[in-house]
Amino acid sequence: MLDKYLQFAQSLAKKGGKILRENFGHLDKTQIEVKGYKDVVTALDKEVERMYVKAIRSEFPDHGIIGEEGTSDNPDNEFVWVVDPLDGTRNYTIQVPFYATMICLTRNNEPVAGVIYIPQIDKMYSAVKGEGAFLNGKKIHVSGVSRLADSSVLYCHKAGEKLIKNAEKYAVRLKLAAKGADRLRTAGGEMGLVAEGLCEAYLLDGLPIWDLVSGVLLIREAGGRATDFNGKNWVPGDKNILLSNGTGIHEEILKIINY
Repeated sequence: MLDKYLQFAQSLAKKGGKILRENFGHLDKTQIEVKGYKDVVTALDKEVERMYVKAIRSEFPDHGIIGEEGTSDNPDNEFVWVVDPLDGTRNYTIQVPFYATMICLTRNNEPVAGVIYIPQIDKMYSAVKGEGAFLNGKKIHVSGVSRLADSSVLYCHKAGEKLIKNAEKYAVRLKLAAKGADRLRTAGGEMGLVAEGLCEAYLLDGLPIWDLVSGVLLIREAGGRATDFNGKNWVPGDKNILLSNGTGIHEEILKIINY
């Protein structure tokens, strides 16, 4: 049953990704707006979300939809689609080709089928609950690295003075403790790197559900772990999250961020 939803999400993300890829590097200033504190939105964020919403309403009229750019249709339904049309908007606007588009189906507030698509390099991460994680159709698994000192860690934060200051405090400690700690500015792409075993952990504070659900499903299905900053199993609605390969480095990072 869930496979049909995944196929739909993959096809839709490919269409959204095509729009983003074809317009990459061609935005002018009139297509970029300030959205809140140190955040931006483009005309393409809105265009792709409208396309996603129209397709979902047509194919699954009884399902709810939540979108980053303001869509909120029946968010308390059993089945709800969560879409982030352009994740990594800042990268996109300054022509850094690492950004994503994400689509995830939740059932009773639990992610069950989702995709993260990186258009510029044609990477399609996908997962269905209970069936494993995949990259372009090939099964992937988190890394087996078990020491933070040997790990590559990624981090991010939502725009906001307090969130920025808090993140930079634990980022310094992570940079000193891990092999590397970097901020690549696209949650979808960074969570994909953890799922395929290229990095060991990703943590972020203050980001909403559309930035997280596809990656949580992907990493858990790849054998990893997702908790909040207190070590409690992450659920949609939690505002901070630590995703890792599930080894002892998870506890090491929790100690650092709660120091």
